[in-house]
Amino acid sequence: MSMNSNRRKVLGVGVAATIGTTLPLGTPLFAQTKKTVIRLADQAGAEVDYAAIWVAENQGYYDQEGIQIDRRTYPNGPASLLDLNKNLDAVMCGLGPIMQYAAGGGQFTMVCSVTKYNAPLVGRTQYKSYADLNGKKVGTPGLGTIHDAILFYIEKTYNLKFQKVPGRVADIPAMLDRGEVEAFIAWEPASASAVAKAKDVHYIVQLPPIHNAESLDLVFHPTFIKEKPDAVVRFLRATLKGMNFIKTKSKDDVANIVAKKMNDPTAKPIAFMALSSVLLTDPRLDMPSTRLILKTIAEQGKIDPALVVNVDAWVGKYLDYSFLDKAEKSLKG
Repeated sequence: MSMNSNRRKVLGVGVAATIGTTLPLGTPLFAQTKKTVIRLADQAGAEVDYAAIWVAENQGYYDQEGIQIDRRTYPNGPASLLDLNKNLDAVMCGLGPIMQYAAGGGQFTMVCSVTKYNAPLVGRTQYKSYADLNGKKVGTPGLGTIHDAILFYIEKTYNLKFQKVPGRVADIPAMLDRGEVEAFIAWEPASASAVAKAKDVHYIVQLPPIHNAESLDLVFHPTFIKEKPDAVVRFLRATLKGMNFIKTKSKDDVANIVAKKMNDPTAKPIAFMALSSVLLTDPRLDMPSTRLILKTIAEQGKIDPALVVNVDAWVGKYLDYSFLDKAEKSLKG
């Protein structure tokens, strides 16, 4: 997250600015047509997590598809999902919060995966492993987040117990500096910013101990899906182009774009460091980790265990790859 004071306000705390787009250079004026506006939610301090989207926007891929992103930023995933039925067309957030929303009766269509891993643990340099933090205060961005679920999984797997301290990702450096926590699990680039700005802090563990851990996914409101299915395909086609950019260009190139999106030209080293915490180029859910994560949140008591007896069937009620299939086919054609 940019710590720049000029960064837009976070919804729930203030009003987010609308991020517009411009036509690609050389596009004649007569070719301008009214774009499809998509009110899209992300979370504070998560520019690296959604790098495929911001790269695609920066490169003009959404413009080319007649899409304009109205970016709306929330403190966390659960907060954005609660607004999906009111002021949003689409939400990018964690698998755990999304399926908790489903368990509570929330309606949506999941169309693709956006990010995997994305749960680094940062803390004092004296700590070198999860085990070193047994019995210590560890910050978490909220009890409804994917990060809290992973922290619970780590406790169970390694037979550890942390003193969990809820906190905003924007406050990680200050919480560490004040000694309120010894470590913090969160998303990127907020975690990398803490490594860069807090005293005597490093990545204790940069990737969670779950292979290809499913992290963030993209969901659309059913009304938008019904009324503008072609816009969903166009959005995904542009997003796939962004993923391909990340695959084929250098991490330096991607970090440049992310830093620009953070509204902080000095943030490139932070973005560069944070890119090693995420996998951004696989648009399909990793089902082995999805099963594990959803069974973990059921064990935490966040959802009814009956829902995860057959995770594939439950997720399948909401997951629709038809839009992604069409986008991929059109790119190959």
